[in-house]
Amino acid sequence: MVDRLKAINWKPSGDTFEKGFSRAALMQEYFRRAALWLNAYGDTEWWPFIDLAKIVNPDVRADHAVIADIEGFIDDACGWSYAVDSGAAAVQWAALTSTPGVELRPLPDPFEPELRLYERGGSGFFSANGFLDFGPIMVPRGNWRMHLSPTPVVELDTQALDAVDAEAWARFNRAKQNAAG
Repeated sequence: MVDRLKAINWKPSGDTFEKGFSRAALMQEYFRRAALWLNAYGDTEWWPFIDLAKIVNPDVRADHAVIADIEGFIDDACGWSYAVDSGAAAVQWAALTSTPGVELRPLPDPFEPELRLYERGGSGFFSANGFLDFGPIMVPRGNWRMHLSPTPVVELDTQALDAVDAEAWARFNRAKQNAAG
């Protein structure tokens, strides 16, 4: 997990805006999956970038030096606290899921959508007025209960995510042409 996080280009790039629709959908999928885990294991006072591993099993923790290393790396790479928190939480989750004897409920990996989001454009989104702003679209934060759903928001493979962006930009451009014409 540490290697995967360190391979991400955390600085926003041209892809950040161009892939804004799929990145927003990935954040919604992260919210949905995190809500499933919270519904199964317990509430949290922090939302949305949470240490789910601590809620699921507070006895299994990653090595403190590993957490400090990834927090420092992400902070140096982008300086965004939510990215630092997300990265540390993903490492804690990896420690939990790789610990022998730990049994978890059969729920989808909560951090995979968020990791895919960062891989598709770094840390480029903003939080304001209860929304996460991805440029072309905003995602409501709300509380975790409003994101509780058995239905996935988006498939995580690259082809499906690229299709989300292509379809959304085509709709956007059509609407823009209709408004101008």
